Amino acid sequence: MAKPPSPQTVRTTIALTPEVYATFQRMAEATGMSMSRCMGQWLEDTSDAAEHVAQLVENARASPRLVSQQLHAYALGLTDETGALMEKVAGMGRTERAQGALRSGVAATAAVLQPFQKPKTPPSNTGVTNTKNKNRKGGTDAQQNVR
Repeated sequence: MAKPPSPQTVRTTIALTPEVYATFQRMAEATGMSMSRCMGQWLEDTSDAAEHVAQLVENARASPRLVSQQLHAYALGLTDETGALMEKVAGMGRTERAQGALRSGVAATAAVLQPFQKPKTPPSNTGVTNTKNKNRKGGTDAQQNVR
């Protein structure tokens, strides 16, 4: 029997796309919860982010010019930072850029990917086989080398 909603719980009906419905259905089955409880818990867990977005939208509606100015200032700041970084990179020599890349984690990435790369031929395997005491057509190796 379904548990009646608590006095602090509000029931609502929402429309979902089939994809969203299927996602929450899978999550509910995986966690052993009802679909309602799964969605309610998800919304509760993300309510802080929703509150923040609601506040931003309210501020934008109240004073769109201020929000526009803030976004413009943010974009200018990004442009300045990007320009300074590009100048720094352009001034660096090839060796310095390579060293910088290694310091920034390119080497770490290569180390992580190394097990998935095609194995290289070991240095001891040069493609030459040992032919001592090996019989071939026409005699032994010793006889062939005497010619």
